[in-house]
Amino acid sequence: MASEPTLTQKIFLEGPAGSGKTTYATDYLRRLLAAGIAPDRILILVPQVTLGRPYELAVHNSPVAGGRVDILTVAGIARRAIETYWPIVAAPMGFADPGKEPTFLNIETAQYFMARLANDKIRAGHFDAVNVSPPRIISQVIDNLNKAAMLRFPLDEVAQRLVNAWGERHSSRPPVYESAIDLAREFRAYCLEHTLLDYSLIVEAFNLLLRDNPRFVQYSLGRYHYLIAESVEEDNPASHDFIRWLMPRLTGALLLYDTDGGYRIFLGADPEHAYSLSELCDTRIVFDQPKVSSPALVSLAKEFERSLGPAFIPPTEAERKPEPQADPLTAFKFEFHHYYPQMIDWIADQIIDLVNRGVEPREIVVLAPYLSDSLRFGLTHRLREADIPTLSHRPSRALYDEPVTRALLTLTALAHPGWTDPLPVSDVADALSQVVRGLDPVRARLLASIVYRPGSNQLSSFAAINSEMQQRISYLAGERYEDLRLWLANYQPQAGTMPLDHFLRRLFGEVLSQPGYGFHDNLEAGRIAAQVIESAQRFRQTLYASETQNWNEAGQEYLSLINQRLFAGLHAQSWRDEDSDAVFLAPAFTFLLRNRFVDYQFWVDVGSSSWWDRLEQPLTHPYVLRRNFPADLVWTDDMETEAQTELLHKIVMGLARRCRRQIFLGITSLGEEGFEQRGPLLRVFQQVLRRYNPEQPDENPDQEAA
Repeated sequence: MASEPTLTQKIFLEGPAGSGKTTYATDYLRRLLAAGIAPDRILILVPQVTLGRPYELAVHNSPVAGGRVDILTVAGIARRAIETYWPIVAAPMGFADPGKEPTFLNIETAQYFMARLANDKIRAGHFDAVNVSPPRIISQVIDNLNKAAMLRFPLDEVAQRLVNAWGERHSSRPPVYESAIDLAREFRAYCLEHTLLDYSLIVEAFNLLLRDNPRFVQYSLGRYHYLIAESVEEDNPASHDFIRWLMPRLTGALLLYDTDGGYRIFLGADPEHAYSLSELCDTRIVFDQPKVSSPALVSLAKEFERSLGPAFIPPTEAERKPEPQADPLTAFKFEFHHYYPQMIDWIADQIIDLVNRGVEPREIVVLAPYLSDSLRFGLTHRLREADIPTLSHRPSRALYDEPVTRALLTLTALAHPGWTDPLPVSDVADALSQVVRGLDPVRARLLASIVYRPGSNQLSSFAAINSEMQQRISYLAGERYEDLRLWLANYQPQAGTMPLDHFLRRLFGEVLSQPGYGFHDNLEAGRIAAQVIESAQRFRQTLYASETQNWNEAGQEYLSLINQRLFAGLHAQSWRDEDSDAVFLAPAFTFLLRNRFVDYQFWVDVGSSSWWDRLEQPLTHPYVLRRNFPADLVWTDDMETEAQTELLHKIVMGLARRCRRQIFLGITSLGEEGFEQRGPLLRVFQQVLRRYNPEQPDENPDQEAA
């Protein structure tokens, strides 16, 4: 780079993760502020609000006082515009009551309303031709609505593209696609009737009625002079269209592009479409030197590129033993195990050893294609025994599937006996073992079988138990149980007089977070409890926005819907826990989307095919529903294989570039469900071993990994 670009240039900055793009962008932001540019004249556009954190910190630490930089997604910009210009939008979009204030839905509250319409269709068998759970049917129908809005496709075109893509392979699919589109239309009509705006309506209203409206154009021209667009490859075409519209109106701009990115493709990200934005810039900068990873990890990334890169060209004889700057074999450590639990124990032992040698827990992550309950429990239990804190994050997981959530819902039902059918003893036992320190599952089951009366959802006193049973359960645990029981009993006369989220806050703050209870110093439990409380609050504010006092009805409906395993919305705090000194457990994609860098990574079950398997989505398709995919093209098995290979390439390159020191590979002959594991990621590492260790056997993976 001959000279530093000026602030009046429009810059396209590309490079892999860890090459310094975001550091350059935060420096660029500070330069703007130091040059006297008012903070409210700067727009920072992000694909997900949590990716704006480095810019928040940069502004916070800037010596410039006053004003605020807008850090927004394109949906956030559209929502602000709709709120400001609602009279322009309401009637033309077809809202039944244009004079009524709009209610904005997030993904979670949109699912609540969709569930009201979908359940009858699901029970009537409209979706029997696909083996998909009701929550996934609902989420995929919403996904089709969102993609139609992003891509500016009519809903009929979405259905036709899906039908065309499958060709003659699934004759049962077309009626299912039609049912999905019919449900989407019903949901849209319901939103228009009740003045609700989900993501798709927000984007459509903005694109159709506001973006080229003279009032909005004048407002935008006077508002934003500079743009920083973070990770444009992770954003969707609606965002790219907005950038393309805004660029001629700007004094300066900086667009960041991760050359290995595109992890949000299932959410509509289109890296190829994003790269076309470079044509709008007058300066292009390439950062290609890694600044985070060790030389050995840089060499390992080159080996990944050789095995999985876009060209898919096998190495020549001369390239089989290259001379790298550093030995890639030192970038990873592995051990082969026959059974899955042995691998989990090995991972726990390695983490404990690292921490004992002075590594901070926050510098360690454990990554898997899917973070199962058994994996999370096995590791957290071992690490907790060693006094090593853990945090996990599974954003696509239903709140109900978290044990902490189920414990909170059980206690809620005990405090509000009329809200649910009688609870089974097992639910009460599970809740007590979660929230009362000193109660293991066996003693919790014994206690629950004695004190719980299923017919009334009531608990009896620990003092009424005979002394022999009290001793078996322990007096200390009994005392804690009794304090909890009395709190619930004292609350019951107030049941229905306050919103559910207020009750949960009191329960957590006054009991469950106190010493002697399970959430006292448990970061993971606290995070999930906060998410449940926020979910209940959003539900109340969206579905019961009026000043209702019928909190019994609202609470009962929330419990009914959350029991359907609907997926949780974005909980921003759960994406901002890097400051917590805890080992982080997450699916690989979740870690990549956080754009976080650590010293040590543990890859679980490297032989699993799940590392490259695409999530089954029979009612939608992330590749077919793209602007550059021909509408009449059949999606073939070869295309699927190529997409899977590209996906695996993105994952391993992204992970390697976000690791500073070393990767630990957990390898097992039999996977979690007992099946033999010989997936493509394992073969990639075997190729690396053979290239640098020609004597390595070819056939027996047990020997190769030994």
